[in-house]
Amino acid sequence: MLREKEYKVVVTACAPFKENERNPTQDVKLKLPDRIEREGRIPIKIIKYPVDFRNVIKDMDLIPKLWSGDKRVYEPNCKKGQKIYIDAMLHMGMNFSDVWQVEKRARRDGYDWVGDDGVRLPKYNGKKGGRWDGLPEVLRPVFDVEHIATRLHEDLPNSLTKTSTDAGLLYCEFILYTSLATLHM
Repeated sequence: MLREKEYKVVVTACAPFKENERNPTQDVKLKLPDRIEREGRIPIKIIKYPVDFRNVIKDMDLIPKLWSGDKRVYEPNCKKGQKIYIDAMLHMGMNFSDVWQVEKRARRDGYDWVGDDGVRLPKYNGKKGGRWDGLPEVLRPVFDVEHIATRLHEDLPNSLTKTSTDAGLLYCEFILYTSLATLHM
């Protein structure tokens, strides 16, 4: 496949959940530029996925479609069969502190959270016949998470930035594991 001359990064955000009236990830996503020009380097096209994930298991099933390469996922009016190559995906989740966390891993099991639809996340996803039967207990991004956190801190010096290995076994971590599992399978 002939690659286009830009990196494509999909950015997802989450809708408000539980008693929260707003999720700041929605604002961050909207404020991102559509394209980042980098002198002497390949530019980055930011694809802002237009639907914010709700905290319901049904929305997690959208993630494999985001990685499918089907351009209609992002541009519903394009012709069937058109493809798009996604280089990376940034799933933003709500944090209840003033710190930006870049997650270094996502866990397969241990979730104990009820979604906004009243449906509980599956707790043991690796069991035989489970959602992620046969996949590792922990999946990690393939990129250098420490480097990304350092760059965020350099670019946003007034923001606290750190890496994390515990996204809290909530929907944010479930989304990350789902995305990494899609690539792993």
